[in-house]
Amino acid sequence: MKKKDIFTIIISVFIFIVALAFAYRYFVPAPKDSGVKVIVPHPVVPTFNQEQLKVLKNDVVDYSQDLTPKDNGGNKPIIQ
Repeated sequence: MKKKDIFTIIISVFIFIVALAFAYRYFVPAPKDSGVKVIVPHPVVPTFNQEQLKVLKNDVVDYSQDLTPKDNGGNKPIIQ
């Protein structure tokens, strides 16, 4: 074997191990006692009612784009 072939094999094995590590991390969830904490910035009441839902909906700003095609003469939608 040439020096170039050995170098190629070592690099290939390294890339394969890194790819396996990323796949493992992506598909296998962390165990419950892993120390990962989730912080909720506001208290969550288990008896969530419709008035609280309305408050949440009113405080949410929708930044999604309007992708409806318009005709050149105004704001009339092309697709009915």
